[in-house]
Amino acid sequence: DAKDDGTFKANIIAGGFPQSISMQLYTAANVKFGKQMDIKWGESANTVTIKNKFLLPKQWTPELPNLYKAVFSVYSNGKLLHILEKKFGFRTVEVKSRDGIYVNGVKVKMKGVNRHSFRPETGRTTSKKISIEDVLLMKDMNMNAVRMSHYPPDDHFLDVCDSLGLFVMDE
Repeated sequence: DAKDDGTFKANIIAGGFPQSISMQLYTAANVKFGKQMDIKWGESANTVTIKNKFLLPKQWTPELPNLYKAVFSVYSNGKLLHILEKKFGFRTVEVKSRDGIYVNGVKVKMKGVNRHSFRPETGRTTSKKISIEDVLLMKDMNMNAVRMSHYPPDDHFLDVCDSLGLFVMDE
């Protein structure tokens, strides 16, 4: 959960009990952003929350889809067990009753289409290349949103939407 003001929160749930977890943020240019955080794991807890406030993050908007990468490293007895990388954007989304949707304090008008993951050439089999083509086509038609229905979207489609600045409404 990363808000436009730099507030960052991540809940980590693990089976077993690693001794520590470290987390480091990186910019899109792979430059460290903020200090590395090291969390000691409690013996009886299976969930740990990492919280921090980062100064002056670049906000994610459809026009400037600034993304960061969080790298989580899990250690036990000083040995690295696992690394997880997750891209995200600093953004705050609010739904104001009888008013609309706001992103980073700015009212947004959603302009988009429904999408079904289907191509005549490949059927329901898609690829990252097809996802990029679809999102660029939507952006070229001045759309800022896409609605998914009936089945979950492919992870690569969601990643492309995030990196190219397209809102996703998933049912």
